[in-house]
Amino acid sequence: MNDDVRFGQGMPNEAAAPSRSAVSDRPEADASDYSGPGVEAEIRVGGPRAAADADGPRDGGGDGYVTLYTARAFSTNGAGRVTTEDGMLDLPVKAPRQLGGPGGAPNPEQLLAAAYATCFHNSLALVAGREGVSTADCIVETAVELRKRGKHDDYAIGVEVAVSLPGVDRDLAGRLVRRAHEHCPYSKALRGNLQVGVRLA
Repeated sequence: MNDDVRFGQGMPNEAAAPSRSAVSDRPEADASDYSGPGVEAEIRVGGPRAAADADGPRDGGGDGYVTLYTARAFSTNGAGRVTTEDGMLDLPVKAPRQLGGPGGAPNPEQLLAAAYATCFHNSLALVAGREGVSTADCIVETAVELRKRGKHDDYAIGVEVAVSLPGVDRDLAGRLVRRAHEHCPYSKALRGNLQVGVRLA
């Protein structure tokens, strides 16, 4: 699969599906790593404290990255509940009615959509902040699709991202959205593994 950066016309419409028209986007040479919503992370590298401090940066395993934070989640109750190690998230999980489930609770696709929207928004805030552009009124909408091919269990995930940056010049907004897609760690993780479409609303 390839991942595209997509640009549509007009403002976001809650009832509208993401645009399918696409143009390829190539990473810019000055792409840098995401490090939080508009704030550069101070990374402590090396030394016994960095290696021993469970709450601080540590070596990511020889790939040049250091781990700034680790989130741990647990699926329990027959995949009917998800919790995080710190208890900040504790939710029932149910399949949606469209998939034959009971609905009435969050589902994995919604959780992915929420996480990706937040992460992409943070990445956009970072790259926009470097150019003095406010993202206070920005809306990042993600659509996560569960897809199936044929009669066998050949499932795949598709993602669409639509970004609204009201009050920002459209050419500048498009460039910021491209850079956010290059920098966002979720985009990086998904790139090449599933179809991701990104567009300026």
